[in-house]
Order: sequence, then C-alpha cells, then structure tokens
Amino acid sequence: MSHLQQNIARQRLAVAVAAALAAVPALAQQGGMKVAQQAEMEELEVRAASLDRRGLALDSANGAGGRLGLSAMDTPASVEIVSKEAIALKGDFSGNAAVTRATGFASSASPGNGGSSTSVRGFNGHGSVVTTYDGTRLYVGSGTVNFPADTWTVERVEVLRGPGSVINGVGAIGATLNYVPKRPEFEPITTEFDVTGGSNDLRRFAVGSGGALGDSVAFRLDVVNHRSDGYVDRAEEDRTAVAGALLFRPTDDLDIRLSVDFADTEDAPYWGAPLVDGEVPGDIRRNNYNVADAIVAYQDLWPRLNLNWRINDNLELRSDTFYMDSERQWRNVESYDYNAASGEVDRSFYLEILHDQEQLGNRSDLLWRGSIAGMENRLSVGAEVNVINFSHLNNSPYAGGSSVDLDKPVPGRWADGVGSETTADFDTETTQGAVFVDNVLALSEQWQLVAGLRYDRIDYERDDRARSNGQAAGSIDSELSGSSWRLGAVYQPNDYTSLYAQASTAMDSIQSILSASNPDLDLAEGEQLELGIKQQFMDGRLQYTVALYDITKHDLVSADPGGVQRQIGEQSSRGVEFELFWLPLDTLSVDLNMAFTDPEYEEFVSGDSDYSGNTPRNVPERTANLWLTWQAMPAWTVSGGLRYVGERYLNDANSAELPDYTVWDATLQWQVNDQLRVSLRGKNLSDSEDYVLAPYGNQWILGDGRTAEVGLNYRF
Repeated sequence: MSHLQQNIARQRLAVAVAAALAAVPALAQQGGMKVAQQAEMEELEVRAASLDRRGLALDSANGAGGRLGLSAMDTPASVEIVSKEAIALKGDFSGNAAVTRATGFASSASPGNGGSSTSVRGFNGHGSVVTTYDGTRLYVGSGTVNFPADTWTVERVEVLRGPGSVINGVGAIGATLNYVPKRPEFEPITTEFDVTGGSNDLRRFAVGSGGALGDSVAFRLDVVNHRSDGYVDRAEEDRTAVAGALLFRPTDDLDIRLSVDFADTEDAPYWGAPLVDGEVPGDIRRNNYNVADAIVAYQDLWPRLNLNWRINDNLELRSDTFYMDSERQWRNVESYDYNAASGEVDRSFYLEILHDQEQLGNRSDLLWRGSIAGMENRLSVGAEVNVINFSHLNNSPYAGGSSVDLDKPVPGRWADGVGSETTADFDTETTQGAVFVDNVLALSEQWQLVAGLRYDRIDYERDDRARSNGQAAGSIDSELSGSSWRLGAVYQPNDYTSLYAQASTAMDSIQSILSASNPDLDLAEGEQLELGIKQQFMDGRLQYTVALYDITKHDLVSADPGGVQRQIGEQSSRGVEFELFWLPLDTLSVDLNMAFTDPEYEEFVSGDSDYSGNTPRNVPERTANLWLTWQAMPAWTVSGGLRYVGERYLNDANSAELPDYTVWDATLQWQVNDQLRVSLRGKNLSDSEDYVLAPYGNQWILGDGRTAEVGLNYRF
C-alpha cells in the first residue's frame, strides 16, 4: 500500500490505542481497589475451572437463522453457535480456525481468498458461503473476504447451514456465518488482559474492557496485536485489530449503539509448496518459494450505527447504518512447478493486485409481536440497500519467471522477475436493494409455522480501463434480480424435543458480483429440502441434533450438445449431519459432530470434457470434530480432540485428490484464582504431513505443523 495509506492507518491506530490507554488509569484504580479488598480477606478463594454446560445452545437465539429471535429449538433449520469460550479454550485466533470446528465445515483458505474460504454441504467458496459481521453482509470483492481479522473482538460465531438467501440475499446456498462482536453492557466495568507466546516466535497481546459509564451510557473496547514468524520460512504475520463501541440508552425503550472496527493485517505471504510425484515431500514442508519482499496486506475500517426502538409492547424498529472501507494488496510470485529435468522449481505469475472497496448501506425492519385469530405471531418486514464501489489494479498479464532450488530456494526479489507495470484495470459500482418478510406463527402449543420471502435487485456497472497490455477501454452494465423463500414447520411434542421440516430456495452468483465481466450470466438458483430432530435430555446433560438435506443448484454454465456455453448445468448435494453434547459426569463433557455428504455434478460440460456424475473439486464427503473436556481437579482442566477432513478432489475430472487428514489438539488449563488463568496448548500434536488447507495450481497450501503455546488471562 502507498506510504500515505500506511500513514493514515498508523494515525487511526494511534488514536484507537491512545483511547485505550486513556482508560487505563481509571481501570487500574478500580482493579487496585478490588485487590485491596481481597487482601483484607482471611483466605483466598480459588474459583473452580467449571465446564461449559451450554452444549449445543439449543435454547439460545441465533441471528444467522433469521431476524425473529428464534432459538435453535424453534428454528426449522440447522443452526449452531461457536462461543467465545470455545474459541479461547482451543486457541482459534482466526475466524477460519474457529468456524471449521463447526459441523460439516472444511477449510479451503488461501491468501487469494483472504484466508477465510470454507466448504460445507457440498459447496465451496465465498460464492456459496455468506459472511456477515454484526449482521452486516460483507460483499465479496474478486473472491476475497478478509474480515474480521481476529477472533478476540468476537463474542460468538452464529452458523446457519443450508440456504440463507431469504436472510442475506445472493450467495448463501451452502451456509451463512455471522460474526457477533463483543458489545457494551450495563454492568460493572470489567477488564481482561490476555498474553500468549509460543512456537514460531508467537507473540500475542490483547486487552478488552467494558461496562457502564453511567445510567445511560456503556462502552466496550477491545484491542489485539498478533505476531508470528510463521511455521513456514519467511511467513511472518502481524495484525492489529481494534473494536470500540458506545451504547446510549436515553430511555428504557431506545438503544443507540455506535461501533467502529479497524484492522491492519500483514498476512503470511505463503502460497504453498510444489508437488513432486503428486505429493509434497516432508523435507520441504517449511520451505517458502515466494520472493523475499512479498506482500499480503489488508486494511479495514467498519463504522456502524445501530438503532433499536421499542415503540410499544408489540412493535420494535431496528435500523443498522454501516460503512466499510477495505484496502488490499498482493505482490507475490504465485505459481511453482517442479521441473524433474532440472531438479528445480520453475516460478511464474509475478503478480501484483490492489483492491479498494467501499460499501455504504442500511438495513431496517419493523418487528411486530401480536396474535392472529388467537395464535401468537411474530412478523418482521424490512428493506436493505447497499452501494458498493470497487477498484481493481493489477500488472496483468503477469509476465516474468525464475527458477529456484527445490531444497534450499534463494527467494530473490519481486522486481527481478516482473515484466508488467501495475495500473488501473477496472472500476465497478454496484447498487443492491432488497425487501423482505419473515414470520413465525404458533398454530398450537406444539406446532409452529415459519415462513420468509425476499426479493433482491442488483444493478451493476463496470468500466474497463485502457491498458498497455492491449485492453481497450469499455463499459458494461447488467441487472440481476431474483426472489427466495423458505417455509418450515416445527413440531414439539414435549419440552425437550423438536421435529422440523423445511423447504427453502437460494440464489448464487456464477461470477463475483463486484467484478463480473460477463453481463449475460444470470443468477443461479437452488432449492433445499431438510428434515431434522433436536433433543435435550437430563436437564441438558445430553443434547443432539440430526439433519438430513437435499440441495440442488441449477443454471451452472455448461455446454449444450452443439458446444455452446449456456446456463444449463446442475449440481446436487445430499447428506446427513449429527451433533452431540454429552455430560456423562459433572467433570467430563463430550462434544462431537460429523457430516456425510454426497455432492455431484448432475450436468456439467466444459470444453470437450463431460464431468456429469463427478464430484465437485475441493469438497470433502466426510468431516468430523471431537472435543473432550475433563475437570481433573477443581482448578485444573484437561481437554483435547481432533478435526478430521476426508479426501477432496483436485479437479472436476476427479483424476487427483488431496489426502484426508486428522489434526489433534490439546489444552491444559489452570485456574490460579478468580482473576488469573494459565493455559498450555498444543496444536497438530501428531505433526500430520497430510494437513492440506487448499490446492493452488500445482502446489498445496499446507497447514502448520506441531506447535505449542502458553497463554495467561487476567480479569478484574
């Protein structure tokens, strides 16, 4: 990024940090008072390290599943919550690490997609898995979503598996992920410090504070800096995230919350290792074949204004106004091919790309609680509008090349191999608008009917810039529109059982909405049928869910019998998912989830190849997560588990595949006293060489090997 941009970012960060430091004296004084009070006690009371008994959180509301405030038991869909306690226990510092603990999710992260791409229910990537932050949709610019930067600012991650277009619009056929930030509360001020150090020179410092500043104002401030040299050579990462919020409650019926998030990220410039005879040799796992001055950098600013007005006992107005500014830069050599004849790695694609993305929008709705013909009813009616400007610069056609030794690569510098100047490529302006209706009707004490309808319209303009590579100036515009709906029923024969069925539809974009180059491609459409059961027994000590689904996605680009490319293709996915929480003893808990899916191209022709009947690339058919927690002694907790991802095909021809992998993690926690907790974590304890996050051309992006870290958490 330019020096001016970097200076502005530093100034923003300095202001945020100064605000945090300004609060320290008062907080320290309060903390000192608490310490003094404790010193007067005759003995120190040590708090036991208790187990998290919420389990699957079946009685908790889930915002990813809708706007009606329904609990998981009342929602006719597969919803899940990843809590901040679970994130902290396992040391999942990135959003991708946290969400791939959820049922059916597998990572397909690479620097090119922001390190956040996942697959679920047979569909892969940001075009099929929607990300929202604080309920705000993050529109995908050229396949990239890089926010939130760190899980320290997150209270929980809400998950909806299956189509979510009726809630968030285009691009939600596989799942929806809603990151809920920590928010101000009218409670006594508390402060939390968290320090972590570990393998690969990990240095992580975080502070969070929040509470009431008076009867009508509350605040929340969270700051984290995360640095590491990386498991791979020259894969340093350095990110700082700041999240602040003020809550103003002038009356009991009105909440006004101003929130600002800022993140400055220098991510690991690592694009994988080349394949030798179809695999990555173990002795080159820690090699980095990128240039020495490679760049993967993101800067994000997210101010938001939220208004919640309880007009009367039955009517509530909710309005969110938001602005996003995201700047990204990549400057790398990204393609590595092993040359058996020379024994070297041939590098190509000396590539530089810059994004400048701005999003301004508002989402508002009225929530009505009342009755219809004596039956309880909850209705949400609203509208949403977004204006997104996106600028794309690059050095296409990405000329240049070099060769380095396989075992001991000498990186060189980017300018040594580049052949093209970085200039403006295209600018786009996208205007999105939607209207939506959600409703839940209690037909009886046992039956509920949930329905939703949404209509989206997207107007898109793209201006291509004249370039020295031969690209002529020009412009295109297109209009996309479509509707989605869901209809579900929940039957609860008793207080601990929910049986549900749901039919829903979704819309997906064949190409990235903010960078589309073909105005003739329409939205793809999909539909899902899902049946499930959710139960909890023994006062919540045993909880489980089972879901069966069948999804079909139409209008994929495929060739007709004459070889003409048309939107006539079709992809399907059928599967079953299982979640379990079990507390067999007061000191032992078991968390388990498994997913089995059968994805298939029903009709898909590309060029001279017919892939109909094949499995889509980079989609596992089996995933599982297991985590056991044992409170060995009142102040000591031992926990550990695994994540398993099955084989994934590397191409649509299904001629090559990624290996399956199992990663083992463990944590030992000591609750020293009410304020201090010490954690020892080990990750990928088996040091699995098959731990592959994603393919990238003829190379594999590998997950980290065995690491260890120690964390200290202090609250007052």
